Amino acid sequence: MSDKQTFFVRGTTCGSCEVVIERELRALDKVKSVDVSHASQQIKIELAGNERVTADEITQKISKHGYRVANKEENQKKKEAINWARIGGVAVIVFGVYLFLDKIGILRFSPTSAEPAGLFAVFTVGLIASVSSCTAVVGGLIAAVSSHVSKTQDGMSAKERFRPHLFFNIGRIAGFGVFGALIGWLGSAIQLSSWANGVFILAIAILMIVLGVNLLNLFPVPVVKMPKWLAHKVHDLSESKSPVAPMALGASTFFLPCGFTQSMQLFALSLQDPFQGAMIMTVFALGTAPALLGIGRMTSVFSGKKLKEITSVAGILVLVLGFSNSLNGLTLLGINPTISFVNASEVAQVKVTSGVQKISMNVTDRGSYDPNVLSVQVGIPVEWSIFGADFLGCANTLVLREFGVQSFINPGPNMVKFTPTKTGKFTYSCSMGMIRGTMVVTPKQT
Repeated sequence: MSDKQTFFVRGTTCGSCEVVIERELRALDKVKSVDVSHASQQIKIELAGNERVTADEITQKISKHGYRVANKEENQKKKEAINWARIGGVAVIVFGVYLFLDKIGILRFSPTSAEPAGLFAVFTVGLIASVSSCTAVVGGLIAAVSSHVSKTQDGMSAKERFRPHLFFNIGRIAGFGVFGALIGWLGSAIQLSSWANGVFILAIAILMIVLGVNLLNLFPVPVVKMPKWLAHKVHDLSESKSPVAPMALGASTFFLPCGFTQSMQLFALSLQDPFQGAMIMTVFALGTAPALLGIGRMTSVFSGKKLKEITSVAGILVLVLGFSNSLNGLTLLGINPTISFVNASEVAQVKVTSGVQKISMNVTDRGSYDPNVLSVQVGIPVEWSIFGADFLGCANTLVLREFGVQSFINPGPNMVKFTPTKTGKFTYSCSMGMIRGTMVVTPKQT
């Protein structure tokens, strides 16, 4: 015979909160099962026999994590509706930040490059991911490790308390490097086309946008969240005293449904190179390490309003990256919303010499095309002279899908030949769609 009780809870912000509360209450002998819902702000407890649990007993177990039991009336008053005005305001801010960062070239970083600038950008994404992990999957894992250490830290030295976190991050960095090499090898085996790259990058954009929306709490409940059964499994692993356990736990985070991690995985897959895949994933994991190592300290120093401000800034940046990636992916799929702003009448007409059209362009070390608008006539062969900078990054590949152009660009002089078969305005870009230009094809002059 069992009995069930329902309590209302305040202070939960994500799926990780559900798992933390469930694990705390399952430690009570009288409790058979616990189900916590962030969406309804409820704790449903199944008890053994005729046992009962009080609100004070629950509060005693969960208050150390910042949660508390609430009455039904308080919970109903606190329910939030969708704030469309706030969503509109966030959209305006995101678009403004995107325009500014795009103008100064910050968004044109290249994960396909082994240059310091490209790797620094990946490292920065790792930093953002780790700071915002309070509402992401990895945050739940770190919370589990921190919770376990805090329970047993009496009588332990600072070195002993720090050891699980150190092993967790060592395992995470090493695991990400190994698995990054594997998916880089997989990418090289399947030889992704520019269209496939566009699909992957668009998937990245969707993941980033969903994660950004969750960080900003734009909706009353998260858009997506980690399966609860999987969260409990990895929390079980975190409670082991063996050094191997936190290292295995750190490596296993590669497979968890975290938007940031999946974004980097898709990038590594598109690189089609085991070494670069390993490098990207290792640098990303290194970017997450500083904040993950100090997350216990961070959450104790920053709480309430301050923590909310930090996650809001991270959410804005994630949405900007998601919006930017969506444009990149659409570009590779042949859809570029910005192309409509190019006025064909303002583009200088190309001259035809000996039956060939000759155009010139530079690829700058700032990650841009100069000029980024070119004009040719339909039906006449084109010789496209391109001078590449010393550091090209993603711009080492040029794609113009409509006319079958997919060429590698080297530092120094390059020549690309094609024949335009139809009139209109067409986008050419790097292999990731980050650097874009417009090819205007006009009718043949008589």
